[in-house]
Amino acid sequence: MTPALDPGEEHAKFVKWAKGKGVTIDGIAPARFVDRGMGIVAARNLEKGDCLVHVKNTSLVHVALPSVKALRLPDNVTVHGKLAASLALWYSDPAHDEHALWQAVWPTEEDFRNTMPIYYNKKLQDLLPIAASTLLTSQLTKLDKDWVDFRPHLPSISKDLYTYTWLIVNTRTFYWDYPDMQNSHPRLPKRKNKLTGDDCYAMCPFMDYFNHSDLGCDPQANSKGYSVIADRAYKAGEEVFVSYGAHTNDFLLAEYGFILESNKRDAIPLDHLIIPLLDGDQTNALKEDGFYGNYTLFAPGAEETICHRTQAVLRLLVLDSKRYSSFVGGNDDGEREQGKLYGYLVGLLTKYSRLVMDILEEVDGLKVDVGPESSRRKTRSSDTEPSLRAGQKDTLTKRWKQIRDIVNGAIDQLQE
Repeated sequence: MTPALDPGEEHAKFVKWAKGKGVTIDGIAPARFVDRGMGIVAARNLEKGDCLVHVKNTSLVHVALPSVKALRLPDNVTVHGKLAASLALWYSDPAHDEHALWQAVWPTEEDFRNTMPIYYNKKLQDLLPIAASTLLTSQLTKLDKDWVDFRPHLPSISKDLYTYTWLIVNTRTFYWDYPDMQNSHPRLPKRKNKLTGDDCYAMCPFMDYFNHSDLGCDPQANSKGYSVIADRAYKAGEEVFVSYGAHTNDFLLAEYGFILESNKRDAIPLDHLIIPLLDGDQTNALKEDGFYGNYTLFAPGAEETICHRTQAVLRLLVLDSKRYSSFVGGNDDGEREQGKLYGYLVGLLTKYSRLVMDILEEVDGLKVDVGPESSRRKTRSSDTEPSLRAGQKDTLTKRWKQIRDIVNGAIDQLQE
């Protein structure tokens, strides 16, 4: 069990503020962990089913709040962008003290610079695993669009501050579909039947302390607010986790800036290995049948090594179109050809394993910036290349080692 430390006076003040705002906290407390930042610990022995925290719907921060509407932000922009703009305006306004105690316990901009790939320099970003790199590209596109949309309306806000609050929203929101509001309430971003996941963002003061685990408490929402119920018994001093969802470590790295040492949900994509091998006819057949792309290799210990979609595409590559059609049509379980298919896949994975080792060697050769000047370098929004930090390099090295182990483990399993 990792020792939990006293988080400090600012966190005690925030807990008092949160309770005054309608947050019910029972049997848990914020704590600081060495080398891991903040989290939640059991303040006493807890039983499965105990309600640990409840954040009233009136305590949530979302775009339907009157205080957000009062900022008169453009209606035709993203909910993510609106929340980031609201936080930036509140954060920079000395007269706005309603959320000051909450803001004081957020991760700092320096914390994000040390952990988030959005702050990696280009050399390190270019060495991200393909799944994390794809997510980062999407992030940067969304951030840049939001900034362009909001910049004329935020003359007093810098790009650096907006990037910081945009990441606060990105890393600390929960899904909220406004169950306490009527279908066509004027403060809703859209009518209820037109809402998408990108419209359903809410920030939950205090609940955002919880760290993620692949197995943890599952936050629950209803019209009264958000709650966390203990998924099992916890001993006093034990860290209590929630699950953000069934996410791979590449997703966690790009979206939250961390990876799990052990992640039962981990997996890596195989599209970059398989799709270049397909000819035009094969590509068309897979698209017509709904089997094009999203080929996945699971971490050792999972119920299966490769997904059903990968089984299908391998049959098209290794066998013939008739055998492939029988498999995707459900007329043939494909058991007879498994050895041949796995032998082919082992060849692909063996080549990829060598590439992973080359990438690890390249990451290892990167020089970390040291000294006080490195901490003063600007973000990607400036002309100065961000510094390469030891924590960033260490995380990327660990991730590539995990990928190496997934690939090599699969090779062993497929050869059994």
